Amino acid sequence: MKKTILVLPLLALAACADEFSYPAQLDKQTQEAAQTSVTPVGQIALERGATVNGGNFQVLGAVKTSVGKPTAFHPAPTVAQAEQKLRIEAAKLGADAVINTEIGEIGVCPFSWGCRNASGTAVKLIY
Repeated sequence: MKKTILVLPLLALAACADEFSYPAQLDKQTQEAAQTSVTPVGQIALERGATVNGGNFQVLGAVKTSVGKPTAFHPAPTVAQAEQKLRIEAAKLGADAVINTEIGEIGVCPFSWGCRNASGTAVKLIY
C-alpha cells in the first residue's frame, strides 16, 4: 500500500514533464520544432472556435502545455508565451493550426512558482 501511495504522485509529475517549459526555453524549442515542421511554428494559426479553413481539416490530436516562471522573482508567463508553447507542441504533430484554443490564467503547478496552461486540438489543413 505504501508503495502505491509514493508512486502515484511521481506518475502525476512525470505526465506533465514533457509539456512544461520556462520562457527562456521557448526560443530553442521553436528552433528544434522548425526543423521537423512543414508549417513554420510562428505561422501555426490559433483559433478559439471549433473550425478553421471552412471545416477542411484532419484532427491530429489534443495538445496541452504549460509555461512557468522559474522563481518567485521572475515575471509570470504571458499569454504570448503560452501561445508560442502551444504552437511548438502542435508543430511536433505536424499541425497547420490549433482549434478550440484555450489559454488559462496564472495558477500553481508542480514545477513552477506560477504557470499558465494552454490547450487545444492540433489539425492539418486540407486544400
